[in-house]
Amino acid sequence: MNTSMKSALRRLEHEAAVWRQEPMKRVAVRNRLLRPLRVRQFGAFGEHATVDRPIWLYGAQKMAIGDRAIILRGTWLAVERVAWDNPGFVLSIGNDFSMRVGGTISASSSVTIEDDVSCGAYVSIVDSAHTWSAGNPNPLHNPSQSSPIRIGAGTWLADRATVAAGAEIGLQCLLAANCVVSGKVADYSIVVGNPGRVVGSTRT
Repeated sequence: MNTSMKSALRRLEHEAAVWRQEPMKRVAVRNRLLRPLRVRQFGAFGEHATVDRPIWLYGAQKMAIGDRAIILRGTWLAVERVAWDNPGFVLSIGNDFSMRVGGTISASSSVTIEDDVSCGAYVSIVDSAHTWSAGNPNPLHNPSQSSPIRIGAGTWLADRATVAAGAEIGLQCLLAANCVVSGKVADYSIVVGNPGRVVGSTRT
């Protein structure tokens, strides 16, 4: 085997090792191939955006996904049917957003996620709640109530945090693991617990 063939083989072996060790390389390649489909599916789909193997994708024509957003596999993304006639985008996700596996985002009114927001695994962002207002014993067969959600730029949502209807979260906040937020949270707040309470600042 000559020198050039040995060099080519070493490069191939190195690349194979990187692919085994770096699953995001496989995700990136898969999503480059999927990009034409995603551009057709979504109302707006940013440059270098990734939506990798969602388990549910509903109402994508009413969603805007920002540049370089990364949404990993197993997520549930929905603009519910009740909001399809609303003007503009019902779910807007900013640039450089990231969400680890198993997340849920459901918009019946409006969900706005600003730039540089990051989510851990199994985060839920849902702007509606089931009711029994029509008298049916099954909550799925009654009208839901919804209220817009906004999540400010640079906020971090740790694993299993829940953002519920009506939440307005400020800039660069930290929502701790398993916390639940449904109200207004000032900029730079650290929030823990259920219901969520502010215990500190991300600026200290």
